[in-house]
Amino acid sequence: MIIKKLKRTSFKKSKSTMIGGLVDYILAEDDDNGKGKLAFAGSRNFLTTTVAVQKREMISLAEESIQSKMPVTHWILSWQENEQPTREQVDEAVSLFLRGMGLAEHQTLYALHKNTGNYHLHIAVNQTHPYTQKVIQPHRGFDIEAAHKIIAEIEHKQGWASQMNARYRVNEQGYVVKNLQRREQVKPKPKAEDFESATGEKSAQRIAQERGHAVIQNASCWEELHAGLDAVGLRFSRKGSGAVIFVGDTAVKASSVDRNFSMSRLCKRLGEFKPGYYSQRTFSKPTPEPVSHLCREEWEEYQQERQRLAEERRLNEKKQEEERETLERRQKERREAATVRLARHGLFILNIARHFLKKQERQEKAALREQQVQSEQTQRLPRFKHWLGKRSPHLGNLWRFRKRIAPGVEVRKREFPRVGTLASPYATYREMVKKRFPEKMDESRLDAAIALYMRCAGYTRQEVASELYRHAPARPVGQNRDERIEYGRRAVWYAFGTAGDIDIANVQPTEEDIQRFNKEANSIAQKEIESARCKVRLR
Repeated sequence: MIIKKLKRTSFKKSKSTMIGGLVDYILAEDDDNGKGKLAFAGSRNFLTTTVAVQKREMISLAEESIQSKMPVTHWILSWQENEQPTREQVDEAVSLFLRGMGLAEHQTLYALHKNTGNYHLHIAVNQTHPYTQKVIQPHRGFDIEAAHKIIAEIEHKQGWASQMNARYRVNEQGYVVKNLQRREQVKPKPKAEDFESATGEKSAQRIAQERGHAVIQNASCWEELHAGLDAVGLRFSRKGSGAVIFVGDTAVKASSVDRNFSMSRLCKRLGEFKPGYYSQRTFSKPTPEPVSHLCREEWEEYQQERQRLAEERRLNEKKQEEERETLERRQKERREAATVRLARHGLFILNIARHFLKKQERQEKAALREQQVQSEQTQRLPRFKHWLGKRSPHLGNLWRFRKRIAPGVEVRKREFPRVGTLASPYATYREMVKKRFPEKMDESRLDAAIALYMRCAGYTRQEVASELYRHAPARPVGQNRDERIEYGRRAVWYAFGTAGDIDIANVQPTEEDIQRFNKEANSIAQKEIESARCKVRLR
């Protein structure tokens, strides 16, 4: 599972507007494209029962906290592609989250969304206590670290898969402990990762981390630090009481590269700060680098398109400036002509003319500004992942899963020969998968693994979907027909989609491997038949 806290970045809107917009977004039935997104929703600790009144109740309590600019926090919990939580599991996850944060008595609205490849849960919790009206800071502000512990607990209790490099895990005794197998790696902040997702190129923060981390960490004096950074095209400088690393003309906080690289900590290690002397090349903007080895040719084409649009934008800005100057010059000439023509009629008439001319000029400027804004919008290039997805949905999905694909791993749409001969293979494959994966596993993860194994045995997409629809165990509260179809559709989408292709590419099953597990499935099926015959004879 993944957990993310969305921070409020703008305080131009009022608390009521922000909270109302957040609640409306979370509980909306459809997304911006008209696609249904709301699987189900719930609430906690409200005096009322209707959504509209609960929203006003949350806003009213939040406005009681004068010192807090935004007491309502927004969290997102996301499951993997092969995981489908039930309503009971979502309710339990919310309870564990609120308890772990110390917010079990606080107003909470939550909703499970299904409009993406991953089920994801939005939680809006009011940190203002409903009785004391004090704003609670969970874990003294270190709530991100606590959230990762809660995620480990939810994964262990409900049988979800942990993310690669997860911070915490649950040990054999049932305690949440640090994941000692986790490889500590320096990675950019979310804002820098958003830039990389939008453009497909490395952010300045990532470049500073990749090129400068080892240099700064191994430097024994300021001279060695400056010389090492100069050699890799970076430069180190003091800024106020802190320090920044320049990647071309872009400044990156040194502490964002590594917490140990703050000015105070470096001065303790290297002595009093000494400025360095850098070559001219460190001041020039570095050549863009792709953030992933995937879709390299498409990324280069995208960069060319960006450069073309940037040049068009530059020319368009120049043209717009000329249009504004032309309009101002024409308006000035008109004012001067009107002044000369109407001056003989007296100051009263002249002031009336000036008033209407001023009003006309404002309208002309507004019309020109609107025209220019519309022309700018038509020239905008979409984010790289959207641009790539329009060209090829397969490439778009590969880019989405790029962190799972190691260099050298070939991901392709494999067609497997039909080796499975069972008429109704679900129960047999279920038994085989459970033997191979004895750890606790949620039913949806288990069904997704069954679908993947059936694909490797050569069963078609329709056959797998039919087996899941007929034989997969019903969810705790039961499922109607549409929900059951949706459940099977998502499991099949994983097994026959890009996520399944990646899992197959990482394992690289050979024909011998497939024949081996198919023989195992046939053996299990034969034992079940013999067991059923024995029961009939005993009767």
